[in-house]
Amino acid sequence: MRTKVPEETEIGFQITPMVDIVALLIMFFMCCAGAVKTETQIGVNLPGQGAPGEHVVDVEVYIAIRPDGAVAFNEAPIANPEDDRLSELRAKLKSIMQKFGEKTPVFIQPDPGVIHQRVVDVLDACAASGVKNLTFQDVTAG
Repeated sequence: MRTKVPEETEIGFQITPMVDIVALLIMFFMCCAGAVKTETQIGVNLPGQGAPGEHVVDVEVYIAIRPDGAVAFNEAPIANPEDDRLSELRAKLKSIMQKFGEKTPVFIQPDPGVIHQRVVDVLDACAASGVKNLTFQDVTAG
């Protein structure tokens, strides 16, 4: 009994699945290309940057808040812990803002042990005096 010998067929390269994959990849990249956001410039002035010819303020104000709630203005005591309105601080800040302008940097240095209400009192005094350039500094770093 004779068995049928299979004919040797030439194995060819199947191109149809590869064309399908390439078409899917092209569609994927076309869809993703529309979702790319272009970078835009953020209008932020970094320290040290200024418009040409703009005067740089040389005055800096440091307001230290001690653990007991006492407030110091450039290392000179200005308010005791019971003074909630901080009227002397407000008056000094207002005169500095009028003399040197709103760009005058004010640094608040609260002690880590101070209650938050005292920091809020100082922030209120700064806002009432027209302070626009306000920064917090860590007194423990150094």
